[in-house]
Amino acid sequence: MKGSYLRAPLMASAIGLSVFTPSLLAATIEEVIVTVQKREQSLQDVPVAVSAFEGEALAKMGVGDVRGLVDLTPGFSGKTEDSFIDAMAIRGIGTNDFGIGGDPSVAIFQDGVWAGRNGGVQMAFYDLARAEVVKGPQSTLFGRNAIAGGINILTNKPSDEFEADVSATVAEYGEIELVGTVNLPISERWAFRGSAYWTQADGWLDNVYDGKELGEKEVTSTRMALGYSGDSVDAVFRMTYEDRDQAPSVYWTPRNGLSETKVNSDLSTDGYDRGEIFSLQANIMWDISDAYSLESITAYKTYDFDYLEDYDGRGTKANNYGQEQEVDYISQEFRLNYDAGTAISWFVGASVYREDVDATFTNSYDEDALCAAILETDEGVIASGCATPEFEEYWGDPIDQADVLANKSEININELKNEGWSVYGDLTWRLTDMLTMTLGGRYTMDKKDMKVQVLDGGGALGNTFNWEFYTDGFVQDDDSWSEFTPRFALNLDLSEQVSLYFNAAKGYKTGGYSTFGIANDGTYEFGGQLEEGIPLAFDPEETKSYEVGAKTSLLDGSLRLNAAYYTYEYTDLQLIVFENGSQLVKNLGEAEAQGVEVDAHWTPGDHWEFRGALSWQDTEITEEIEEGDGSKGNMLPMAPEYTASLIATYNQPVSSGNIFYTLQYSYQDEMFGGTGNYELAKVDAWDQVDARIGYESNSDWSVTLWATNLFNEEYFERGWENADGDDTGGFGLVNTLVWPSKPRTIGVTVDMHF
Repeated sequence: MKGSYLRAPLMASAIGLSVFTPSLLAATIEEVIVTVQKREQSLQDVPVAVSAFEGEALAKMGVGDVRGLVDLTPGFSGKTEDSFIDAMAIRGIGTNDFGIGGDPSVAIFQDGVWAGRNGGVQMAFYDLARAEVVKGPQSTLFGRNAIAGGINILTNKPSDEFEADVSATVAEYGEIELVGTVNLPISERWAFRGSAYWTQADGWLDNVYDGKELGEKEVTSTRMALGYSGDSVDAVFRMTYEDRDQAPSVYWTPRNGLSETKVNSDLSTDGYDRGEIFSLQANIMWDISDAYSLESITAYKTYDFDYLEDYDGRGTKANNYGQEQEVDYISQEFRLNYDAGTAISWFVGASVYREDVDATFTNSYDEDALCAAILETDEGVIASGCATPEFEEYWGDPIDQADVLANKSEININELKNEGWSVYGDLTWRLTDMLTMTLGGRYTMDKKDMKVQVLDGGGALGNTFNWEFYTDGFVQDDDSWSEFTPRFALNLDLSEQVSLYFNAAKGYKTGGYSTFGIANDGTYEFGGQLEEGIPLAFDPEETKSYEVGAKTSLLDGSLRLNAAYYTYEYTDLQLIVFENGSQLVKNLGEAEAQGVEVDAHWTPGDHWEFRGALSWQDTEITEEIEEGDGSKGNMLPMAPEYTASLIATYNQPVSSGNIFYTLQYSYQDEMFGGTGNYELAKVDAWDQVDARIGYESNSDWSVTLWATNLFNEEYFERGWENADGDDTGGFGLVNTLVWPSKPRTIGVTVDMHF
């Protein structure tokens, strides 16, 4: 399978539950099988909203990693070009924490294993079997809690038949992609499957600072799997390695006076977003009897993540943000399944994990540039630097120019040890031929041990970003959190074509520590040494979620139409707030939301195929994030009110194969970048059209000409609130927009299957 996040179109929040299938000419839509309830079920029988995409579909749509699923899934938003997932939200639930002290709200799993945090979850998509996006809180379906929803990426297993696939892509902006897969039977019991992926691309975004182009990237990845198929035991052992080197995020602000297709970064091409990831995994299934099976998932993952960006978004070195991170993660999960074909089936599971994170965070800047930026944002005054009357009046102390540093770094070092365990289970009971009930629950315990050391930045200003002090060695604290989260669902089969469901669940995300915060008694001078303190902790956040839906198969199986309505209450939101230059995570405010998601897949005849999706969500902050900040009544960030998509494909059979023509349309409503709902950090509504024309030969080869952003629509991927209001700014930072859209890109992909 091939896939490229370089060409991944923003096509359509698409497509919801539908996927491309091999039998494009069939008028009856093929059944989609998912495993979100830890057994094989038809997608139409699962009492929860799920978006499932076959691997072949993801390849055709150019989806290269988990961020590409944002474009395909109604209610999923916040895709980023960098390796952070701090903007991702499902149904408005997410976290803007880019540190290490908390856990992601959108939990990502690969072959059942928690994939990690920023820098470690964006592994390339290739040779995939399926991707499943489960929306709403999930407490019993995975080895870790998922308060917003869970994404499970399933790779292809070794099989007992020889096969091979090779694909190549060439496109504008120097894009090249090569993917190869081979499956080799070794014996009656054993088989090997190996895949390799490589891609590179040049920059495409104009930087007026030095005339260079930003956006270059190169990714090399490989996966090897050894499969065993016995009389009662099936096992897959996987090893994956990936080396990623790409551009970091770039920020745009109207204060630069530039068009939406240009940025002004003093860091230019010296910025980087690098990741090196290695993982080992063993998935073993033992059929104990006809009714009982035992599943074991053992995993080890380690990765290094190095990052440097121009955070202030202007052509002066007022704040370049850097992060170096090393992570080791090990987990073990056991799950006992019972299914005797009777009215009752169930599973119980237990999991345990340990995660060690060592990280160094850096804010580097020119002190004169920062002083000038502070005066501009906080006082509306234009001045040249620190040793000026204007800044001395603002600062309250005289500045000696000899103390001013041109290349200064403020550094904090974090050491985090996480461990936890949980027990969970689901029981499904068919009460009648029409009505099925599911009861589930999970008990979770998590413990975190955080150490923080703040170095003395020196210079004329001392420590100003993230800290107002430095520490004598590490300050340390540890704590644990536990919670029980229940689930209840009903599924009513009105007929073979129509079913209704109700789902109620409690969502939970454990507490943690603010990466950039220390609780202290105030016994220090500004910029001086802190005498006593501990890392600043925050409590868990929770949701109460309810969902009703309908899943239908109509018009003799040619139309699949599904709809869901949901509502939830969201309390103790874990959000970053800006205080005195620090970016602190605290439990703040409350929110509530409701929404409707509709998707359709229709094959009206032998030639046409249509897929459409519509998402509406209404989110509201019901308790102020901070007292007097005016956030009450605002929308949650990364939660556009409407998203919609339509994909139309016409297939023209010819004697030697099939010619297909596809148009894809996607729409996203305006989306705010923070709880302040500031206009200067708001992404305006946008739409985009992508197109493909291809030939699929009966001889197992294909060629596709494709174009993304056909009409050169200009928009931004997301916004980011730094300042307190639209026009004021704060401590040299302003509200920004992130990554202008990539212009129209034309390419060609050739694939051969053996």
